[in-house]
Amino acid sequence: MGDGRHGLLSARGLTEAALVYAAHVFRLIAPLLLYPVLTRRLGLEAFGHYAAGLSLALMVSAVVEYGFGLSGPRDIAQAKVTERGRVVGRVLGARLWLAPIGLLLGGLLALINPVVRGDPGAIAGALALGVAQGSSVLWFFQGVRRPGVAATAEMLGQGAAMAVILCWTGVSVGGALAVQALGLGGGIAAGAVLMIRQARPIWPTAREVLAVLRGDLALFVSRGLIVAYTGASAYVVAALAGPAQAALYGVADRLVLAATSFLRPLAGLVGPRISGLMRDDPDAAYRTTRWSLILTPGVAGAGALVVILCAPLAVRLLFGVAFAPAAEVLRVLALILPLVAVSQVLGPQLMTPLRMDRAFAIVVGIGCGVTLIAAAVMAPHAGAMGMAWARVIGEAAVVAACVLCLRAHWTHLKSGLRGNDAAAV
Repeated sequence: MGDGRHGLLSARGLTEAALVYAAHVFRLIAPLLLYPVLTRRLGLEAFGHYAAGLSLALMVSAVVEYGFGLSGPRDIAQAKVTERGRVVGRVLGARLWLAPIGLLLGGLLALINPVVRGDPGAIAGALALGVAQGSSVLWFFQGVRRPGVAATAEMLGQGAAMAVILCWTGVSVGGALAVQALGLGGGIAAGAVLMIRQARPIWPTAREVLAVLRGDLALFVSRGLIVAYTGASAYVVAALAGPAQAALYGVADRLVLAATSFLRPLAGLVGPRISGLMRDDPDAAYRTTRWSLILTPGVAGAGALVVILCAPLAVRLLFGVAFAPAAEVLRVLALILPLVAVSQVLGPQLMTPLRMDRAFAIVVGIGCGVTLIAAAVMAPHAGAMGMAWARVIGEAAVVAACVLCLRAHWTHLKSGLRGNDAAAV
């Protein structure tokens, strides 16, 4: 099943992987260029507002995205070429319903947070960015194993937005968020045009949209819960401990998020591969998962060690003396990197192809509940540091729950590595 046309180690597979990772390297570099400028131009308090706005955008994006980033590649990979237009139509139709719901929810969340509710510009920019983030079409190109096209388009749009912000000396919180929304939206629009040219959408009826939403409800719950205890962390810190602590947590969290972004393209490349193999060659699917479970956490653990050693110097150089306390927060958050790597392999890469969507939602619910309970206890007193330790505890709970849910499959995963394992990759 590892033929030259479709294997990840084929010439085309390596090219696609290179393009996807180039886009994610850019996402890693972009905050390292943008945040040092914004922290100095906005200051500690205002940057806390910006961090809270980014968290609000992520919560809106979770509604619009609705888990299609996981189910979409799986459904496209398993659909016949003639049926892809129907899958595309269902996703686009559902998102047209979900966008206004996400905007309404985002507006309500903004009103209950004292840090952002007094800045209408920041609220508008965050809501627009959230819709853009949730509208990505990368899922389609992952399903057809050509993710480099969409990743490159989104990278170019984000790059243009970053250039505008860097040149805008009087940028405000709302202005920065709005420009990011416009840049990302332009890149996604270009990808959408290419998607429609490959698979003309067959627009669904209202009943079909409702059926899709019901079918992906478990994935939506999973995605929403993940955002609730990861992407929304700065929003929680802002509400519980104020904008200054949100700023300290925000810069540390964004650096760790940039590091974890290296794991996402791997999931996007390997996940659809495993989905296809589960149908055609389950043994090869488990071999691919096994290799991913060995390699991905190992790389993530090495990255965590680098972050821990370099945190004080990196924070001072990038963000200035005012953000120096964020170094200890960053060291704690680095501990989640190997934990996230394991949960990415066991969750999106294995449980999703196995259609264990409901079980994965329960797993994420456990992680969310543990994280938020720990944050409610620790963040009001320890601020950013308390939220960081709450994240570590929550990610450990997710890994433990994944292991328990997959106990029936460990026989396949633990079986000895064979000489033809590389063909599965």
